[in-house]
Amino acid sequence: MFYKIIFGLFVITLLSLSAVADDLKKSRQLITETNETLQTSQKKIDEIDAQYKQMFQQYKTLKKEINNYQVYNRQLTDIIDSQNQEIENLRKDIAQIESTSIQIMPFMEKMIGGLESFVASDFPFLPEERSTRLQQLKDNMKRADLSNAAKYRQILEAYQIEIDYGKTIESYEGHVDNRKVHFLRIGRIGLYYLSLDKSYCAAWHPTKQQWQTLEDTDYKLSIAKAIKIAKKQRAPDFFFAAVGPAGGRK
Repeated sequence: MFYKIIFGLFVITLLSLSAVADDLKKSRQLITETNETLQTSQKKIDEIDAQYKQMFQQYKTLKKEINNYQVYNRQLTDIIDSQNQEIENLRKDIAQIESTSIQIMPFMEKMIGGLESFVASDFPFLPEERSTRLQQLKDNMKRADLSNAAKYRQILEAYQIEIDYGKTIESYEGHVDNRKVHFLRIGRIGLYYLSLDKSYCAAWHPTKQQWQTLEDTDYKLSIAKAIKIAKKQRAPDFFFAAVGPAGGRK
C-alpha cells in the first residue's frame, strides 16, 4: 500500500513536472515571440525616428530657404522701388532734354558759325583739312542718327583742335600758285613757306591777308631750320628772332 502511494505520488510528481516543463516551454516560446515582436517594434521605431529626423532636417532646410527667399524678396522689392524711381527720374530727364533740344540746336549752329568765322580770319594753314572738318559739322547737324550730345561733342572736339593749333609747331607740304612748297606754322605766331629748292620764302601777312616775300637769306636759313625742328629731324633750337618780325600781327 505504501509503495502504491509513493508510486502514485511519483506519477503525480512526474505529471506535475511535465506540466511545469510545458509551461516553461510555452513561457520560453512566449518570451522568444515577445522578443521578436519587441525587436520588430524597435526596428519600426528606429525607422520612424530616422524618418522623423530626416523630415525635421528637411523642415529646417526648407525653413532656411524660406527665410532666404523672404530676404531676397525684400531685396527685390527695394531694387524694384529703386528702378521705378530711376525710371521716373529718366522720364523727367527726357522731358527736360526735349525742352533743352529746342534751345541747344540754335546754340550749336552759332558755335559752328563762330568757328567758321574764326577759321576764315585765321592764318590760312591746312585749309582743306579745316574746311572739311567744318563741312562735316554742318552735315552732322542734319543727321537724325546722331544724338545732340554726339553733335555737341564733335563741335567741342573741333574747337579743341583749333585751340591746340596755337600751342604747336608744324610743317607740311602744299602748293602756292601751283608751286610745291614746305609750309611752317609756329602756333598762331606766324605762317611761312619755303620753296623746295630753298630759293625763296614768304610769310603770311595777317593784316593784308596775303603772302609777303622774304628776301633776306637769314629768313630762308631760319625757316629751313625751323622746318627740320617741326619734323623732328633736328633738336629744338632758337630760330624765332630771324622769322618772328616778318610774320607778326600788326
